[in-house]
Amino acid sequence: MRLKTLLSACVSALLCFLLCGCSLFATDTAELLSPPALSGDLAPIADAISKSVGGDYTLKYPSGGNFRSAVVQNDIDGDGLFEAFAFYSTGGGSSDAAATMHINIICSRDGEWVSAAEQSIVAGGVDRIDFCDLDGDGIQEILVGWEIYSTSKMQLAVYSFRDNKITQRMLQEYSCFVCCDLDEDGANEIFIINHTPAEQKNSASVYQLTDTGVTELYSCELDHTVQSVSVPVVSYLSSGRPAVYIDEVKGVGAVTEVLFVERNRLVNPLLNTESRENLSTIRSVGLTVSDINNDGVIEIPIQENVPSITKSDVNEKIYLTNWCSYNGETLTGQMMTMIDRENGYYYIISQKWLGQIAILKDNNSGSREIYQYNSETMTAGERLITFTAVKKSDWDSGKYSDENYEEITNDGITAYLCKISEAGEAEGITLDTVKQNFRLIE
Repeated sequence: MRLKTLLSACVSALLCFLLCGCSLFATDTAELLSPPALSGDLAPIADAISKSVGGDYTLKYPSGGNFRSAVVQNDIDGDGLFEAFAFYSTGGGSSDAAATMHINIICSRDGEWVSAAEQSIVAGGVDRIDFCDLDGDGIQEILVGWEIYSTSKMQLAVYSFRDNKITQRMLQEYSCFVCCDLDEDGANEIFIINHTPAEQKNSASVYQLTDTGVTELYSCELDHTVQSVSVPVVSYLSSGRPAVYIDEVKGVGAVTEVLFVERNRLVNPLLNTESRENLSTIRSVGLTVSDINNDGVIEIPIQENVPSITKSDVNEKIYLTNWCSYNGETLTGQMMTMIDRENGYYYIISQKWLGQIAILKDNNSGSREIYQYNSETMTAGERLITFTAVKKSDWDSGKYSDENYEEITNDGITAYLCKISEAGEAEGITLDTVKQNFRLIE
């Protein structure tokens, strides 16, 4: 997972959290206002929809998830033939009312696309679509998140398609959902978050689908002060146990809750049982979990104060970001970084520097400077290195040739520079070591 995906466009991400719950990306506005007609390879499917509907209909595009088309093709039974799943509305077409939403399964028979099955529901739109074999029969279920008109809640409908019939197996209110096998029994479950900030009641539940119906296997409480929740990330603890990582925004910043199954219970160890809050992973909004060091284990970003130096009357707090793995009991630091989101880079801080540096953030020039720091006397010493970002055209023209900068890298538009002092050189800092620890937010 690239860090830019996690860190860039912080404001946009926050707006998306506040406006769309779990949706991290907004659907194209023009597409929502005037859905395009199906053409090319999808034209025969459009004909099948028209024959099935027998009247006017409006294609509906999911607002989130991995499948963003109004017609999704997937081979759910593994027979080598794709089925098409079309989503559209009929009636109630005004923007201020719910409409009858449809899922239509269209199959290819003897070279011709025909509607095999259809179901409808009154809803405001389509939130997301997913596919997962939930009952272990080798055929994927169709999971559709329907938007509930005039509310921030959605309803998850789980459909099975057998013998040219579509059957609704589950209808459950949700804020976010994801498929996973948390209890390692070889069967997929549905992990659902219900987020109700107005009532300060947030919870997570795990459901199992069987031949007899849907059963809630586990549930637990989430931080009751959380205002918005991101799409859960299914991964592993550093101990190897399956876990769900949930990034959330609350009034004081952002946190991550980590849930897993232990002794036949869904547990949330980072939640303080007395305050019903999680403050152990607090940081600024926009920092989300990532496998920052590419070791196959998710790390949680936690901000730590670092002594700051100022050239103005405003003493701005400066933070380093400590990326920590979690084994279910202990958060363990894996990498310390200085992140400059404005200029789109981060720098990995050497272990030997921890507790021995101070940082100056120059808002006028956009530069960052790292200084030696004596923690006993709480005083800054010599400057070690300066980082700045400038227009590549200015750098190429020699505009900064008299300032002793060296180029670390560039992206074709911006040149990223550093200036190593004599004190920095004495500490072993070279352009090569800087390049090894310098990363663009991609």
